[in-house]
Amino acid sequence: MTMFSDIRTVKVEAYKKIVNGFIPKTVYVSLNQNMNTCEESLVKTGDKVEEGQEIAKGIYSPIPGIVDGFEMQVMPDGKISKVVKIMLGGKFSFLGKKKTPFDYKLFSSSSLIRHIESYGVLNTFFTAKPVLLSKQLEEVSKHKHRILVVRLIDDDPSRLIDSVLTNEYLDEIISGVQIASYCINAERVIFIVEKEFNELEKLEKSLENSFVLKISSKAVSICNDKLLCKLIKKQFKEETLSKISKYDLFTDSSSMLELYRCVSKSMPVIDRYVLVNGNCLPATGILKVPVGTSFESIVEQFGGFIKNPSSVIVNGQITGFSTGSLKVPVTKYVKSISFYSFIKTPDQSVSLCIRCGRCRNVCPMHLSPDVILRHITGGEAAPADYMKTVKYCIECGLCNSICPSRLPVMQKMEEYKQSNLNILKEEKDVRR
Repeated sequence: MTMFSDIRTVKVEAYKKIVNGFIPKTVYVSLNQNMNTCEESLVKTGDKVEEGQEIAKGIYSPIPGIVDGFEMQVMPDGKISKVVKIMLGGKFSFLGKKKTPFDYKLFSSSSLIRHIESYGVLNTFFTAKPVLLSKQLEEVSKHKHRILVVRLIDDDPSRLIDSVLTNEYLDEIISGVQIASYCINAERVIFIVEKEFNELEKLEKSLENSFVLKISSKAVSICNDKLLCKLIKKQFKEETLSKISKYDLFTDSSSMLELYRCVSKSMPVIDRYVLVNGNCLPATGILKVPVGTSFESIVEQFGGFIKNPSSVIVNGQITGFSTGSLKVPVTKYVKSISFYSFIKTPDQSVSLCIRCGRCRNVCPMHLSPDVILRHITGGEAAPADYMKTVKYCIECGLCNSICPSRLPVMQKMEEYKQSNLNILKEEKDVRR
């Protein structure tokens, strides 16, 4: 993780148009798209593949061409993964072709979930921990009470791809939500929007059991599942919603758009909408690029660098990763790529806490992370009751982002919680 003391927010108004990126001559498709399992390749060197052909379980070729071999490459999360190298050549099966939508209600929810699984749709609500959407749909569908929460905004102010997609493809996203709701037979659907959102009526009419929760711009960067559960219970005095927990289904605009395309268009995940910005580029924008497109190729499409980057940040400064290679390919969980010069990147060396109190001011749960951290690291001891407040940390990472000493405050608090479970009240497993 790269920690920034000054988060550079992005305005949605600056990105009013989404542009199709160039088709690269070569793509590098990772066989580990959900950060969990490296799938076994279904193709070999020299094989001819079509656009949308399955090349590993749940992984599809984004372009037509020839398999040019296999390599080990660094991924956006910093891990090493095996990739399939495909050279462009042949006719496209999806690009430029119109697909006729079909009625998903003609199929059972179980058959739809299997279809979603085969097409490899990810849930990117947590960009750092993307998971197969089909597994979550299957799990939640077994609950006694089933609640679907759809975040139509981003949880990182430096990455606004979900907000832009909401503005551009709201109807398609709503269709995706309807499909997800059908799969789990959702009792309630909650849409999370900013206060300025002006399509409330469309959301409220999209489903009979839908609710809309407005979030202030200050809370946008911390709207993870834990905080949303708290806000929903507070906002809606309704019996079913009072039972909401982290075991319900939380998802985002990107995932629901992919779900719509998968089911209504019978289209596997072969491309991504990616926000590209940073002071090292002559321009910024949102590109729709094939999965497997290298960061280097994307930079070329923006005219190359005007200054050398010292940091390449994937998926935002708070929730994302820092990578040092331009050979990294776009995967199914990439939402944004930012290229920053040395002057814009703070010193990453860790120093002592200077007791500035910034972490206290920014903490949405009104904790004192600095006091807790000093206790954890063997410094000034804090009272036992003080340390019990650690259980209220929602791991939003804002303390990290604001710390001028670049201390790993959130990680230390998370480690403390895991090793001192006796200070926490065990949350009941409400998988029903």
